[in-house]
Formats: sequence, C-alpha cells, structure tokens
Amino acid sequence: MTFVGKLMSAAPLACSLALCPGAASAVPAPAPAEPASAAVAIVGGQFLPYSALQAAVKVKLQSLDQQRDAEIRQISSETARERAAYIDSQLNSLIDQKVLALEAAANKTTPKALLAALAVPQVSEAQMQAFYQAQKAQIGRPYAQIQPQIKEFLQSAAADKARRRYYDSLRQKYHAKVLLGPMRERVDPTGPVRGPAKAPITIIEFSDFQCPFCGRLEPELRKLLQAYPTQLRLVYRNLPLVSLHPNAMHAAEAGVCADQQGKFWQMHDLMFADQGALSVPALEVKAKRIGLDMRRFDTCLDSGAALPVIKTDEQAAVELGLAGTPSTFINGRFLNGAVSYDELSTVVKDELRRLSAAGGRH
Repeated sequence: MTFVGKLMSAAPLACSLALCPGAASAVPAPAPAEPASAAVAIVGGQFLPYSALQAAVKVKLQSLDQQRDAEIRQISSETARERAAYIDSQLNSLIDQKVLALEAAANKTTPKALLAALAVPQVSEAQMQAFYQAQKAQIGRPYAQIQPQIKEFLQSAAADKARRRYYDSLRQKYHAKVLLGPMRERVDPTGPVRGPAKAPITIIEFSDFQCPFCGRLEPELRKLLQAYPTQLRLVYRNLPLVSLHPNAMHAAEAGVCADQQGKFWQMHDLMFADQGALSVPALEVKAKRIGLDMRRFDTCLDSGAALPVIKTDEQAAVELGLAGTPSTFINGRFLNGAVSYDELSTVVKDELRRLSAAGGRH
C-alpha cells in the first residue's frame, strides 16, 4: 500500500466506475414471454397487444441486458485475476521460505536469525524531506506533523527491499526457478504505438486523459521505455470514464484526430502534462502547438469521426472486464492502477527472463 493509502486507510490507485457485485450475482428468472398478439391491457374498449409493449421497452431492456453482461464479465475477470495473483504470491512465498531454510541449514542457524541479521540502511532526513515534497499535495499536512509516519513508512519500505534483495540472492545461489506460467489475457494491440514495432514485449494501456491516476502512471511508463528502449513497445487504447471526467471524451477524440495526422504522441504528452485543460478550446490550443492542420483537426472533432475508434477500444475494455483506469497489460499480464516503475520493471524483467529461457519465443 502507498504511504498516502496508509494515511487514508485505502487510497485508490485507479479511476473506476464502481459496480455492485450483488447486482450480477443473483439474476432473477425472466418473466415468461407472451404471444405478440396477446392483450396486455384494454383501453377504450380496444386491446393493447403485447407486441406494442415489446416495441416500447426493447431499447431499455437491451441496455439493461448489456449492463448485466458487462457486470458479470467484470466480476468474472476480477475473480480470475485475484485467484492468479494469490496463487503467484503463495508460490513465491513458498520459494522464499525454501531457499531461506536451505541457507539456514547450511549455516547451522535458523531462518528467523538470518532475517534478523539483515542490515537495513537507516532513512535520512534528506530522504524524508524529498519524499514529503513529492507527496505534499496528496498528504495535505505539515511536514513536522507527519514526519514520524513518513519515517516509519520509508524504514519499512527499506526493510522490505533489503529482504527482497536477500531472497533474490538466495534464489540465485540455490538455482530457484519459477516454472508455473503467469496468467495472460488476450488483448488486441490496436492503437498508436510508441517503441519498436518488433519489440519482444508489448505493453497495452487502457487510459483516460483526465484520470489523475493515469497521469501518475505516465512518467513511470516513460521511464520504463527509456530503460528498455529496444525491448518494449507501448500501445495506447482509450477508456474515457465520462461519468467521472466530463472532458475525457473530448480528449480521447483529440488524440484520435491528432493520430490521423501522425502526431498522437505529441498530443498525448501535452494532454497529460496539463490534465486540467482539456476543454475543446484548450485542446485546440494544444493542436496548434504541435503544428496540426487545424481545419482537419476541427472537422474531425466536430464530425465525430473519432468516435468509432474510441467505441472499439471501449468494447475491448468491456470484453476484458475492465471498469477502471489505468488498466495495463504487459504481454497479457494485467496490472491494475497507477503502479510504480519498480512494479512495471519487475514484470518486464521476468518477461525477458522467460523469453530468454524459451529461446526468444513466448
């Protein structure tokens, strides 16, 4: 959990449209169908046929069915991901326990004693100040008031990192390898691409230009691409949460319209750099800054020409059971919310190891 999350008990890492699991877990049986000619009412001596009622309710009922199907799909996907994550965490815990036991036996001591002897660097005042400055807007409290919690959080993180490094060194020493493959989901890599087309690892991000958590993820992804310039390609897909972010759809359309002129990523970077300025006039200013043909850009925005692309992305998100942003897939491996560079890099390193072991094949 993040530091701000600890302060707030459960800080979210994603913009999401909350769905009620109970709504999809108990679906009542549909009412028995009536013949189209059957009377459902009588008005002024005339029978009102069931077919007239069907026509009146058809659109709404179809919408309700689609909503139900989306909710069921989301719950099913979330459950599968939670199961896979739990299995993965338990497997890694078992491996850590095993290599630690081997090391303890080799040194005629106990696992507990080995962990107690680990050297953990003390957090400095400069590190606490730097952390506070980076999180100041979210923390919203004076440094002097929050300093003890910051120290405790950073010291705990340092201890976790020290243990992780130790476990990893033991895994290497005792030749531990994970043979169980991770859960992968089939995601169509359709959309603007940043990075080499033939990169062995594909990152697909479903995002919303007005989502603050998407904004938090962007610098982490840029850092990742810089660290692995030949191994990664990033594909952007739209999931504007319009009920939460009123300008998200305009921004998504602007991205598609800029992509039609070969300048998606320039527009993408400007929109994430200033998420508070995503109205149509503000988007036009950004379009001018990157040198778009404004007549083409305005025509694209006004005509709704970008909407089919966005709808395709949204439908893909529905089929994957997504209801929040950012949602990221690394070679089909799902990561939820504004994950850190370290979390992203851990998955990328594991993918590179797996590809190397498979001779470059997935």
